[in-house]
Formats: sequence, structure tokens, C-alpha cells
Amino acid sequence: MHPVRQVFRQIRRVSVLVSQVPVVGVVVRAIRRTMAREVMLFAGGVSFFTLLALFPAVAAAASIYGLVFSIGDAQDQISRLAGVLPPSARSFAINQVAGLAEASSTTLSIQGLVALLISFFAASRGAKALIAGLNQIAKVGDLRSIVKFNLLAIAAVMAGGTLLAFANLIVLTIPVFLRPILQWLGLRGLDTGYLFNEWTAVAVTMIAALILLYRYTMRRAGEVSWNASILAALTATLIWMVISAGFSFYVQGIVHPNAYGSLGALIVFLLWIYWASYAVFFGGALAIEIDLKREHG
Repeated sequence: MHPVRQVFRQIRRVSVLVSQVPVVGVVVRAIRRTMAREVMLFAGGVSFFTLLALFPAVAAAASIYGLVFSIGDAQDQISRLAGVLPPSARSFAINQVAGLAEASSTTLSIQGLVALLISFFAASRGAKALIAGLNQIAKVGDLRSIVKFNLLAIAAVMAGGTLLAFANLIVLTIPVFLRPILQWLGLRGLDTGYLFNEWTAVAVTMIAALILLYRYTMRRAGEVSWNASILAALTATLIWMVISAGFSFYVQGIVHPNAYGSLGALIVFLLWIYWASYAVFFGGALAIEIDLKREHG
């Protein structure tokens, strides 16, 4: 037998033995689901439409916020939330908002409306790719009803935006109420910024969104259990945070600043979203495998 075939055969034997261990077996089977060829295509669709939606969404948020408050305050808020992005993509987003600083209120209204429409269209397309990918991982095929599919995508976009706004509000308000309590307890010097920051807002949003996504979009015959959805959402969010930290290290310490040319920020962001979508798909596969393990023992 050819040496390469022997190696692959041995690897297959090891994977079969490892998969017989309950916890490890669930993880291995979830990885197998995630590594299917079709998932790669769905991850590409999610990353493309997320890229297409994000920067109009940033412009829309800054425009709407700037109509109520000042564009400077909007710039500060967007810059804070952009802290979770890779450095080059973060700079690109901040520069986009800075370009709105000299615009009039009428211009801001028009730009905000147009950007909101573009962002919503692209985000709904990205949500469709994400839901279709999760259904592919769950091996239930396409959703039977096109109307239901579109309504799910729209609901996912609106729920995601609402959760992000709510989480951001919590992160902004909790330290205000927590500070007097800490002073009363004699912990005046404790910095709450380590607990309540942009990472907290995005992580809380992602966990809540993924729990709902895994539970209600992945199985036609029955909903994924809450326990499986919660565990999978926590795992996917943790993997995403590791990926984000790894990309920041890669961009700042390894790759040359001019490696990707003038489009470097967009390419880095696209790669980051691509691998982040894989983390979400792995969480979906993990939720399915946990449920199957619970059902069949």
C-alpha cells in the first residue's frame, strides 16, 4: 500500500477511536460537519455580505446618532465598538465616520437613510447565507417555505441590531450605577472598564443571538434544546474571541503592512469574518451533535 494511503488510513482509525470517547466524540463529529465542502461556500457568502453591510451600517448609525447628538459623540461611540475589529479594519471604520463630521444635517439624513437601506439589504442576504449554512450543517436541507426563510432572515437582522444596541446600553449604564456601590464597599479604585467594555457588549450580543439562532433555525422536526444552544453559543463566542485576538496579533506582529496593498484593511476584515463565520457554524454543528447524543445516548 502507498505510504500516503497508509498515513490517511491510520489517521482515520485514530479519529474513529477518539470519536468513541463521549465528549471528544461530539467535538470530532461537530468538526466533521463543519469541514464539509458546502460550508466553505456559505462562510464565503456570510463574510462577503457582512463586509457589504457593516460599513454602511457604521455610516447609518453615525448619521442617525449625529442627528440627535453631535457627530463627535457618534464618532466616539463607533470608535469604541470598533475596538473588537482587527486594527486595519478598525482604522478604516473610524475614518469612514470621520468623513461625516463636516456634513450638514440634511446630508446626514439622506446618507443615513441610503446607508441604512443598503446595510439592511446586505445584512439580510448575509443572514440568509448563515441560516442556510446552519441548515446544511444540520442536514435538513433548504427551508421549505421561501416566505419563512426571508422572514427568518429579516427577524435575525432586526434581533441582532436590537441586541447589540441593548448590550451597548447596558455596558454604558451599568458602570454608572455600579460605581457608588463599589465606593460604598471601599473598592473605589477598582476599574470597571475591565468588566464592561466593547468586548463585553459584543460578546453578550453574540451569545444571545447565537442561542436564539441555534434553537430556532436549525431543525424542522424539533427545536434544538436550550442546553445545547447555550453551550454551543458560549463555545462559538469563545472561539471567535480567540480568532479576533489571533488576527490582531497577526496583523500587528507578523504580516507586513503593505502585504495586501491598498485594500489590506478590507482583505483582513474579510478573512476575519470568514473564520468567525466558521466559529458560528462549528457552534451550530456542536449544538446538533449534543442533541443527537442526548437523544440516542
